[in-house]
Amino acid sequence: MFATTTSLALALALTLTQQEVTPAEPPVPSAVVETPAPSEPVSAEATAAPAPESALATEEDPGKRQLSRITLKDGQELHGVVVRQDNRIVVVELADGDRLELPARQVKSIVAERNAQVRDNGEIWFQDPNRTRYLYAPSGMMLRQGEGYFSQKELFFSSINYGLTDHITLQAGAVLPAWLIDGGFNLIGGVKVGASVGDKLHLAVGAQGLVLPGLSGGGFGSTVGFLFGTATYGTPDAHLSVALGKPFMLSNNQDAISPYYIVAVSGNVRVTQRLALVTENWLVPNLDVNLGGELPMLNSLAVRIFGESWAVDLGAIRVPGTIIPIPWVDFAYNFG
Repeated sequence: MFATTTSLALALALTLTQQEVTPAEPPVPSAVVETPAPSEPVSAEATAAPAPESALATEEDPGKRQLSRITLKDGQELHGVVVRQDNRIVVVELADGDRLELPARQVKSIVAERNAQVRDNGEIWFQDPNRTRYLYAPSGMMLRQGEGYFSQKELFFSSINYGLTDHITLQAGAVLPAWLIDGGFNLIGGVKVGASVGDKLHLAVGAQGLVLPGLSGGGFGSTVGFLFGTATYGTPDAHLSVALGKPFMLSNNQDAISPYYIVAVSGNVRVTQRLALVTENWLVPNLDVNLGGELPMLNSLAVRIFGESWAVDLGAIRVPGTIIPIPWVDFAYNFG
């Protein structure tokens, strides 16, 4: 499992490197185009003439280009990549590769489809709605305001995450079956705050707190949790994260976990429109436990099958000192 996740990490690094060498181009303007009709008809020569460089919406990365919705004044809607735009014409490349020249006076609005992209082979890919998370650990990417997801992990742990703003995400959850047991009350709450620095660097910090039964003999248990910071590099389709976490416990047993910290290295590679490979690896460097020479590290690898509003993770977690990995199953429903 460790060798497999290492190979996936190398593949992810190569993917990110290949993306980095492609020069970034200015994004397609999403402003509404409202141009008065010219006093004279536009000639063929004028329509074909190149526009000033400042007025053009040039092509983006040919491997992943911004899809736009073009609404005409007669009510028609087109979907394609705006490759050129000035005060006379709008040139749209359709999904089949054909280019359509539209007089600017016929165009009512151009709006970027933030959740869809056109690949270089003509396929239209929706944005991966699971870009903000791996198996459990978060990435540095944020939910947009109004976006969210419900997750059911291992058939027991239920949680919901909601984008309060583009930069603040709230989380709430619990192991609901435990509520049926005497003294089994538990609850999780969390907050994540982050922002993007450029197109490919995403930073976030946050905290999670869990109320668990029986840790200090109280009826509602003790509160444990961790503070974390995450740095993510890449795009929604291929990204690598390094996170640092510090556990804490609000009880008389604070000293039991206070010396430790957690390092997590996670990655995600989208291999097809509806399939991704996800790895998440947790290391406790200063944990003094005899593991027969193995590092105190949890390794995981999963296949993520997903659509525009749902995702299923099927994978395994390897625990040091064990031969048979623990199965991992997670279902998520995305909304907003």
